[in-house]
Amino acid sequence: MTAKSVVASFFAIHLSACCVVQTPLHSDAASTAERAKAYFSVYAARQDFHRFMTFYADNAQLHDVIYGYSAHGKSDIAAFFAWDRGDFSTVASGPILQVTRQVVSGDQVITTGQFNQFHYNGQKLGPWEFVIWQQYSADGLILQQQDWINYSPKKILINP
Repeated sequence: MTAKSVVASFFAIHLSACCVVQTPLHSDAASTAERAKAYFSVYAARQDFHRFMTFYADNAQLHDVIYGYSAHGKSDIAAFFAWDRGDFSTVASGPILQVTRQVVSGDQVITTGQFNQFHYNGQKLGPWEFVIWQQYSADGLILQQQDWINYSPKKILINP
């Protein structure tokens, strides 16, 4: 065996081993930003609820500060969002939300934007401004989320 073939064999074996080892989905701020961007893209399209829920860790916690609701665990979060509940449609064509700014620091993301107007069970709602804070795990899943959404009309919350 020549030196050239030994080197070629070494690289072939090394390359094969590298392909088998899986790298984590999330390892730095750049991948946190990519995961957050993907999350809001899926959220804005509001078409694939299963994919939307894959962004959350099994033990994730969500707190909607204005609405006054806390969800503990992925199943509670799924029950809270439940895209199949009620009659929903956007008023204008396009996404349900628009991101205006996103700030990433380590494993934390703060996103601001607006939910566009929509119809829900015969009611016209929105537009609603929002601030959403998220903390991501080392493997790129949402561990904690805090929603600050300017719900209007306020009667949906206070029932006068």
